[in-house]
Amino acid sequence: MRILFIVAVVFALAPFQAQSAWQLEASQQRPARSPGVIFQTLTLQNDQTLEVNLIRFNPRHATLRVLNLPPGTTVAQAVKANGGLTGVNGGYFKPDRTPLGLVVSKGVTLHPMETSKILTGVLSVTTRGASLLRTAEFKAGPGLREALQSGPFLVDHGKAVAGLNATRAAERTVLLAERQGVVALLTTAPVTLAQLGQILATPGLLPGVKVDRALNLDGGSSTALWVDADPDPISRPEWKTVRNAVAIVPIAK
Repeated sequence: MRILFIVAVVFALAPFQAQSAWQLEASQQRPARSPGVIFQTLTLQNDQTLEVNLIRFNPRHATLRVLNLPPGTTVAQAVKANGGLTGVNGGYFKPDRTPLGLVVSKGVTLHPMETSKILTGVLSVTTRGASLLRTAEFKAGPGLREALQSGPFLVDHGKAVAGLNATRAAERTVLLAERQGVVALLTTAPVTLAQLGQILATPGLLPGVKVDRALNLDGGSSTALWVDADPDPISRPEWKTVRNAVAIVPIAK
């Protein structure tokens, strides 16, 4: 019986051990019109190839805004209309376009907090900066300027979150935070949540970012990206109209 048990354990572990680590194969940087924003297209490789768009920003020069999108408005249109440097799609919404979870824009609550298995985190932007919080950690206060409830959390305290879906691959949109606050936006080609959690938790894989927390936004056909790049903007539009967007905007002086 002991021999059979050992053999079973070896075979159970074999698929996990066979997975190769993700590596950065290539990085192409496009100049953004703002010196505080860096846009890179990364090619990651293990048993498959994955393209990732990484947009970093300097929190001393820029912050995040949650944009409410009227019907028929694209992410690119909304970001440009609000003076954004770059932007991505935002959180989840219902078929009637009602947002799913908390949405705060310019200090106004557009939709209240909700309880859902998928809504595990909140993007919170106050006068002190932008941060990613667990839903239980979040407390609204007079300094709250922007907020967006979404999920699931992919990375927490530098570690990939356990139990993420490992079977469904889709395009993804993610917020990335270091310990001092949110520093980057990210979109990807189709990948599972479990794979993405491992990628984001791999030290040194993403240039210039030490991921402490990562929060998943809406993805799939909602995934969108617009960057005010030089000489021409980069636009990868959503496949369908979305409800809100997250934009990097200059800090007013």
